[in-house]
Amino acid sequence: MSFDAIDAVNWSAIPNPTSHPYDDPERVAHALRLLTVSTTANETGDAASLLAGCGFVCAHAAMVFPAAYAATPILLDLIEHGQRARIKDAALGLLSDALDYFPTAGHNRVDTPYDIHVPLCCAIARPIRGRRTALLAHGIHGKQLLAEADLHWRLTIEEAELQTDGGLTAIAALEGTPFQTPVEAELHIPPPFEQPVQTVRIDALTADVSGTACIELGQKPFKHTPGSSLYPAECGRREH
Repeated sequence: MSFDAIDAVNWSAIPNPTSHPYDDPERVAHALRLLTVSTTANETGDAASLLAGCGFVCAHAAMVFPAAYAATPILLDLIEHGQRARIKDAALGLLSDALDYFPTAGHNRVDTPYDIHVPLCCAIARPIRGRRTALLAHGIHGKQLLAEADLHWRLTIEEAELQTDGGLTAIAALEGTPFQTPVEAELHIPPPFEQPVQTVRIDALTADVSGTACIELGQKPFKHTPGSSLYPAECGRREH
């Protein structure tokens, strides 16, 4: 594998929540390069340890950093195309940690091509779900990672209708696992109508195997448009 995907990221633009040089996102890029070209068990272990101890996650503090979002597609490439099984296993374990750990206060959201201020765990989970075939081929650990990612669901509103009781019924596309209701969710409005994230309550959800869902919101949002998305509100509250 080449370094093209690593080099394409502007690592210097990613915040370092601790301001410690050891957590500099550039070190994450360096560790990813080492992991990509590692040939021995020691080299792979050393590269994975670097990622587990700086900038990507901090294992002893169970903390995940913003650079983990940028690193996720690269680690998924290693799982799918990595030269050795130990590299694939290391990448799989690192992504599992990134989903499990909590971000630092004030650094629990990232901007993505599809939404802004997305909870970090949800932004990491979405590309993981996009590699379902490759992860299923990786056995039980790949399936476990997919199951973790599916808990960080996303709903994209396609059509909506206000109800006489002040609520809202909508047809939406569900990514992830259907969930029990009622549940609080974050509503994100797409460009060019961006507004502060609003917390709403999903009172009911029905979904078929294709991911088409019907949802009922307990109250009318401040604003909604086709393409608005919903994420678990609890994910937006995750932080150290």
